[in-house]
Amino acid sequence: TQIPPFIVTLASMNIAKGIAYVYSEGKPIRCMTDAWKFLGAGNVAGIPTPVITMTIVFIVSVLFLNRTRIGRHIYAVGGNNTAATFSGINTAKVKFVVFSFSGLMAGLAGITIASRLYSGTCTSGDGAEMDAIAAVAIGGTSMSGGRGKITGTVAGVLIIAALNNGLNILGVSSYYQD
Repeated sequence: TQIPPFIVTLASMNIAKGIAYVYSEGKPIRCMTDAWKFLGAGNVAGIPTPVITMTIVFIVSVLFLNRTRIGRHIYAVGGNNTAATFSGINTAKVKFVVFSFSGLMAGLAGITIASRLYSGTCTSGDGAEMDAIAAVAIGGTSMSGGRGKITGTVAGVLIIAALNNGLNILGVSSYYQD
């Protein structure tokens, strides 16, 4: 039988988190150079580097999904895996590309947050997966597949960020925010 990708993702996340806890003994790891700090806390012409990184990733992703053959295949597989298979699309290859890109983006996010915090901690990304799912859903992507755009996801991210920032500015306790 095949294990659902969502379960594999959660299991992999917990395995990686366990390895990180064992390796670091639960303590933050600090090894920061100026170049490292620039990735998450620097700016270019007054624009924070994480915003520049996000913009570059956004543009490349939109072009990749809308202008390449594999990008159209991703939409086809997400819409109806069986129909995509019958259409001659190598769905295993498409899924491999999607999961690899997802892992790359998770790594980039981890590097950025470690740079912003000036240290690597085992708990710095806790709960981020729920924010990501909420942002995608708010952005209009169907959880059952077949519908969704990156622009909607970016809008969802901005809404979640505005809500989080607004609650912080209002002084709402993090316990209530959760």
